[in-house]
Amino acid sequence: MSDICGSSDTKIKQKTIAQAILEVMGETKRSMTSQEICQLILEKNLYHFNTDNPLKMVQDALKRHAIDSKVKKASPHRYFEQNDKRWFITQVLQKSLENNNDISMIDFEASLYDYIFDFEE
Repeated sequence: MSDICGSSDTKIKQKTIAQAILEVMGETKRSMTSQEICQLILEKNLYHFNTDNPLKMVQDALKRHAIDSKVKKASPHRYFEQNDKRWFITQVLQKSLENNNDISMIDFEASLYDYIFDFEE
């Protein structure tokens, strides 16, 4: 059933930025710059950015979820590492993805964390 605006009663859960990054990096299986990650997220329509600067949102999400993150709003879930300007998935997470290949189960708590901070940005 749809309301006056045509939207249905069932809500589609949108991926978080971190989940979109994990999906892109899991598919490419290589290190990437934040620009490459952002471009693929946009091309594959994996996340709807409510901003004029999606690259900054991707960079912020990478920093929040970085192993060595020192940002104020760092996530307790650390998935990414950076070497120079290239980002890659941590070795522990990479092995997990290779074994069960289910990104949606990996990031439930992080999605809640990102959801909260996406509203603040």
